[in-house]
Amino acid sequence: MYVMPEDNDTEEEQAEEEYNPLDDPEYLREEYFEGGPDGEGRTQADIGEEHGVTSSTVSHYMKKHGIETRANVVTDERLDDEDWLREQYEDEELTMQEIADIVGCSDGTVMRRLHQIEGLEVRRSTVGEPAEDDGGDEEAEEESDGEDDEE
Repeated sequence: MYVMPEDNDTEEEQAEEEYNPLDDPEYLREEYFEGGPDGEGRTQADIGEEHGVTSSTVSHYMKKHGIETRANVVTDERLDDEDWLREQYEDEELTMQEIADIVGCSDGTVMRRLHQIEGLEVRRSTVGEPAEDDGGDEEAEEESDGEDDEE
């Protein structure tokens, strides 16, 4: 956030108040690709939280400086392999986050790739729950109206 310098501030204090690290392409690139405890880069949300802004604001500065995001850089070929993604998601019933952890990207990147696969029903965060509600099954609702069946 930019703060108007006061008249009695020294020149050094005024320059420090005007410095916006998000407007520094070297800082932003280094934090995004190499920062963090593991040296594998930080998320836009994490960088934004540190500076009191949203991830959208960080994204704005990255676009402004022409910094390509990890979502636009395929780091693992499996993300482009529809058969592999379908197998992990449908057959193995892995979550988007679990797949993301395997290939080293965000769950949002996995979600975008899954939505590109024709005929694949993308689940919500909860495993097995369909992404879109088709009105539900009335018979199933009647069976589970408050009574738990013991097995």
